[in-house]
Amino acid sequence: MGLKILLILFCAGVCYAGRTKIIRPCDLDDYKCIGDNLSANSRCKTKVKGYVSPKYVVDKFKFETPIFNASYVDSGLVVRNHDKCRVTEFFFNTVSDRVVMTIDCPFLDLESDRTLIQHRSFSEDTYYDFHIRATYPMLRITINLPSITHMDLCSASIYTEVTDLPNLHIDPKNKPTANYLTKDLTLLYLYERENCHWRGPPLAYIFIDSLICDYGCPTPGYRK
Repeated sequence: MGLKILLILFCAGVCYAGRTKIIRPCDLDDYKCIGDNLSANSRCKTKVKGYVSPKYVVDKFKFETPIFNASYVDSGLVVRNHDKCRVTEFFFNTVSDRVVMTIDCPFLDLESDRTLIQHRSFSEDTYYDFHIRATYPMLRITINLPSITHMDLCSASIYTEVTDLPNLHIDPKNKPTANYLTKDLTLLYLYERENCHWRGPPLAYIFIDSLICDYGCPTPGYRK
């Protein structure tokens, strides 16, 4: 019985694969070709500024980590090495009618004054302040553009993978913060997954709008 189920599943996989049609119309470093393909199916503008600054400042960046019952605010966020990002996948699936683009960002460096806001039931929020600098060996951002929404980047599904844990330098600004911050890094990967869930979209928007095709997606706090 188990073998029969396995064979059925294998057949289903082969049949599905047979219906899949993947088209890669561009070399991955040919951003003009990628932009032309996107603009042909959306309202993005192929006239772009042509670069991403190697270092820029974000006034304020807010993110949430619900599993830790916490909110965070980065003030004066310095972003370095965003210009080192590159497209590592771009294809059309003519069956599912979707486009997939992946952007790899090596050694992305983020530095800020951060406020951690800890939430508790039946209690006031508590605030902790520290300076942090984090360097990520690789952030991998994958974007799914459904053509049913005219390949609208601003409403696309964006998944950010933290391939390796970042190198962290943390400087608490007061004794309560120093006492609160844990040295147990067991849950750091889970925290970074939630953190980078929020960071992936603006990083993708700025990269694509600046180098490939300008959708004009909102990036609150960012200076393009």
